[in-house]
Amino acid sequence: MIAAVCAGTWLLFLYKDTLEEISHRESNKAVLEKDIQDLRSEANKHRKYLDELRKNPEFQDAVARRELGYAKEGERVTRFPPDEKLPNEDNIRITRP
Repeated sequence: MIAAVCAGTWLLFLYKDTLEEISHRESNKAVLEKDIQDLRSEANKHRKYLDELRKNPEFQDAVARRELGYAKEGERVTRFPPDEKLPNEDNIRITRP
């Protein structure tokens, strides 16, 4: 009889631990699925950016001017210190003399 009570108690603890493990794994799964969704969204955004960069010469020009500081002949590029409140393109001014 004592053996049966001990076995029953052990099975209850084992069952409780198993339920806690399942709960932990389900919450971890939800976090990982959210991460996957975020990464897919980011990859899609980068894919669209690269497609636009490959196909659109005006976009290529705008990116070269903004990110590399390129200017057309007769233009002057002025760079300002980075301001975290402004996007990168607002720190560059292109003027024609």
